[in-house]
Amino acid sequence: MGIISESLPLVADQAGVWEGEYVHLDASHRIIDRHKSRLICRLSDGADGVAKLSQTNIYTWADGTQELRYFDGTFRGDRVWISNELIDGWTGQVGLDPTGRTIMVGWTRAHEPDFRYYEMITVAEDGEAKNRTWHWYRKGRLFQRTVINENRITRDWRKFDDPAFLRNHPRGPEVRLSGGRSSDTANDPASS
Repeated sequence: MGIISESLPLVADQAGVWEGEYVHLDASHRIIDRHKSRLICRLSDGADGVAKLSQTNIYTWADGTQELRYFDGTFRGDRVWISNELIDGWTGQVGLDPTGRTIMVGWTRAHEPDFRYYEMITVAEDGEAKNRTWHWYRKGRLFQRTVINENRITRDWRKFDDPAFLRNHPRGPEVRLSGGRSSDTANDPASS
C-alpha cells in the first residue's frame, strides 16, 4: 500500500469499506434508477513492485436484486490505470484543488469508443464520507448523471472480503445475482 500512499495519498486513503446510495438521473434531471451500494476497496504492493488497487462494488436494489462489479488497476506515473473487458480508464488526485480533497476518474467503454464517463469524488475533511458525481457522455453529449453519497464503515476491508467467492467466480466486469440486472445498459437510453 506504500507505493500508492506516497504518490496519491487521497486515493490510497479510499481503502476500506464504503456504503451509500446511487441516484441515476437522465439529462433532464429525472430519477431513472436508485440503489444502495457497498464498495470494498483494497490496496496492495505486489512482490513484483507493482502497486495495485482492486475494488468490488456490490449494488442492491429495493427488490433484493444485487449486482457485483470488479475493478482492478495498477499504479503507473501519476495515476491508477484500470483496464478490463468492459472499461479502460484511470483515477488520480486533482493537484489543482488547494484542499487536497478531490479525486477524478475517467474511462471509456472498451467496445464503445464514443462513450465517455467522468467522475469527481470530493472527500470530507475527516476522510469518513465522500460525495461523487458521474457524468455520462455518448458522442460528446451528456445523457446521464449519477449522484452518490457514501460513508466509510471501516478501514479494514479484509473483514468484508470473501476469498471463497473470488476463488469460485471469475473476476469479469460483472457478476449477476438474484434478478440478473445489468447496469451496463439498464440506465442507458442509448442502448434501448
